[in-house]
Amino acid sequence: MRAIVTSSSDEKLKRAKDLGAWRTINYRTQPAWDEAARAMTDGLGVNHVLEMVGGDNARRSLNALAADGRLSVIGVLGAMEISFPVVPFMRNRIVVQGISIGHRRAFERMNQAIEALGIKPVIDKVYGFDEVPQALQHLEKGPFGKIVITTS
Repeated sequence: MRAIVTSSSDEKLKRAKDLGAWRTINYRTQPAWDEAARAMTDGLGVNHVLEMVGGDNARRSLNALAADGRLSVIGVLGAMEISFPVVPFMRNRIVVQGISIGHRRAFERMNQAIEALGIKPVIDKVYGFDEVPQALQHLEKGPFGKIVITTS
C-alpha cells in the first residue's frame, strides 16, 4: 500500500514523508489536489480516500478515486452537507461509508491488534499539566500527531 498525504503545511508533509508516505500534496499550493493525485497514479486514481473536510473537498475526493474506490467520511471540518454527481458512482462503482465510534468489543479487538503489531501513535509534543494553555494553543495551530498532557 502507498499513501498520498495532503496538508496545507510543508512541515507536516515532510514529517509524513519521513514516516513513510509515498507522496505528498500541499493543497494550498496545489488546490486541484485530486488531479495531482490522479497524475501520481498514472491517471488511475487512488483506492481509498479518508475524507475529513466535507463540502467541496468531498467532490475532489470523489474525483481522486479510482474505479471500485472507497470514500470514508471520518469527519466534517467544513460544510455539513456533501453532494456528488451520480454518474461517477455508477460508472466507477464508488463506495461511500461513514465511520463512527464502534462498540466495546471492537475497541478491545483494536487495542489487541495495536499491541500485537506494535503500533505507536505519532506524538507531536508532550506538555505538563501546568502547561495546558500552551497545549491548547498548539492544538489550535493543528498539530502533526497527538498532543499529550501528563498529569504527573
